[in-house]
Amino acid sequence: MKRAVKGKARAGRAQAGVFRRRKNFKRLRRMKSSPYDRGYRNGFRAGREGGLPYGFETGVIAFRQPFEGTSIVIPTYNQCELLRQCIESIKQYTPERHEIIVIDNASTDGTADYLKSMTGQLRYRINKTNAGFSGGVNQGLKMACGTTLMVLNNDTVVTKGWLGNLQKCLQSDERFGLVGPVTNYISGEQLVATSYPNIAEMHRFAETFNQSDPQKWQKTARITGFCLLFRRELFERVGFFDEGFEIGNCEDDDFCLRVKLLGAQLVIARDTFIHHVGSVSMKALDSNMGAVYEKNQQFYGRKWGSVPEINAEADAQTAPRRMVQYYPNGVTVKGNNGALYWLRDGIRHPVTAAEQVKLPVTRLSHVDLRGCPVGGAVHADELNRSAGDAPDYYGYRDGTLLQAEEGRTFLLEQGKVRRVISGQALASWGYERRPVVQVDGHLLGALPAGLPILAPVVLQADNL
Repeated sequence: MKRAVKGKARAGRAQAGVFRRRKNFKRLRRMKSSPYDRGYRNGFRAGREGGLPYGFETGVIAFRQPFEGTSIVIPTYNQCELLRQCIESIKQYTPERHEIIVIDNASTDGTADYLKSMTGQLRYRINKTNAGFSGGVNQGLKMACGTTLMVLNNDTVVTKGWLGNLQKCLQSDERFGLVGPVTNYISGEQLVATSYPNIAEMHRFAETFNQSDPQKWQKTARITGFCLLFRRELFERVGFFDEGFEIGNCEDDDFCLRVKLLGAQLVIARDTFIHHVGSVSMKALDSNMGAVYEKNQQFYGRKWGSVPEINAEADAQTAPRRMVQYYPNGVTVKGNNGALYWLRDGIRHPVTAAEQVKLPVTRLSHVDLRGCPVGGAVHADELNRSAGDAPDYYGYRDGTLLQAEEGRTFLLEQGKVRRVISGQALASWGYERRPVVQVDGHLLGALPAGLPILAPVVLQADNL
């Protein structure tokens, strides 16, 4: 009997609990349905829907705004301990505002784990394959947010006053394009004799050596790529490193030559020393090192043609220019998103019905394209017709390829003759199948000369 009473009591309490919960739920529902709550929920929803896109756009705009400082880009492959020493030296000897960006070219020695452990202290990208020096640098430059940009080898150890001295040199003259320090291991004019037995002694040597002195800033024809400082403004004019060079070697010479063609000067800051182990990644290739170097030299020759001639033209440049000024006029190009543009007088015109374009299309980087203002859209039919509607100059149609007896090729463009510097330049703009008219060299010499026509950089990555 007592058990039955207890059971009924428990059932009654449970039923009462259910009733209370229902009552509370109804009260809560009435509260949520109040005008105030409905207004609050509607306002919250509207604020969220409006705020998320605004916040995203604000973030994108902020990312595009460079910070007043230096982005230090370090490409690396399989030298984790040297990379660690390099980064530690930057952290210790760089009070100037900066960011460190490391691009790992598919290392297999734990570099990726080290970079992950440094999250928050630097930014990094881990490539699935080895993109080479140029490819690694380009990914870093794409990520960089500084007003000045630094390309730095992973086998360097920086020293007290290094970046401040280089910045003083670079900012002292708007004509200075690339600035680099001296070091203990390098080819060319940046080599200085040293005798320190260890890194500790090296730092003592460098502290005495690194005394800013404008009298020690030396203009030069070549700076090696182990340590390069330049303005973002120059990068936006010259563009990315050429990814046609494999692994490493010669890409820095190519970059220097393009910088000189823009009217900028190369300067060695002989008041600034950093340590360089030297050629670590290349030496790791062992017997393949010579083959890679020879292949890159051949690519350099195919791209630039007569190197002494183009060097002389580069040395003669003084007016600030953009790389696109060395491209032909009236060509069809595409960017990394596949969009087609008609490039005319430095303006990029979006092409509509792009699938109907019958003209050659050349790939350019988003840096090259971004430097060209956007003009009105052009239909593909108009482009296809324009090839046959060109005006005549001196009895030849604009856009005609003229060839002198010695074999050099020129493009007749808007009344000027522009030397096409190499077979690669011809091919990159789709001119290799265009008919060539043989002309007398004296005629070419009598016509006004325009800027030479260069090949754009080769881009292996699809995000540049």
